[in-house]
This record gives sequence, structure tokens and C-alpha cells, in this order.
Amino acid sequence: MVPDRDSPTTEDIEGRIEQVGRYSRFVKAGLGVIVSAFVLAVVGRLPSNLGSVASAVDAVLLPLIFVGMGLLLFGIGMHLHLMHLNLVKQLRKSRVAESQSEDEAKS
Repeated sequence: MVPDRDSPTTEDIEGRIEQVGRYSRFVKAGLGVIVSAFVLAVVGRLPSNLGSVASAVDAVLLPLIFVGMGLLLFGIGMHLHLMHLNLVKQLRKSRVAESQSEDEAKS
């Protein structure tokens, strides 16, 4: 099968994969910001709204939604990180197999 002209080469893919650690740190930092905002909302808004259950739920509901979305995005980010690591492993295996076949062809 002939690769498309627009499809990335192995070197392009490896260059992108080298940046996965940086993206993973951004995802973790984003989750940290969301959890920090939730803690601030609970500490800052909840005590003043403890007069009724409805106002307490209203004070915490939106931050809970943000934390839920943050955890969801964190899970997606880590899933993509693991997929990239799997791709790295497959690329390394293919390089080893290619070098072994070249060595066998030479001898």
C-alpha cells in the first residue's frame, strides 16, 4: 500500500509523540485548576448558603458540574496519552523488526 502524500511520516509522528508529556502536564494542570476552583467555591459560598438545602445545592451545583467535566476531560487526556505511548511502542517494534530483517538480508 502506497502512503498518501499528506500522511505524516514516521519522523513526523515521533516528533509529535515527544510532546505528549507536555500535553499530559497541561491536562493535569487544568484538572488542578478546576478542583481548586471547586474547593474555593465550597469554602467561600457554601457557608453563607447553609440556611436552606436549595440554596446550598445551588451554591455547589455548578462547581460540581465543572469538577465532573474536568475529571471527564482528564480521563480523555490520559486515554489519548496512553494511546500515544502505545503508538511509540509499536513504532519501536517496527524499527527493531526492520533492522533485524536488514541484518538478515545482509548476511
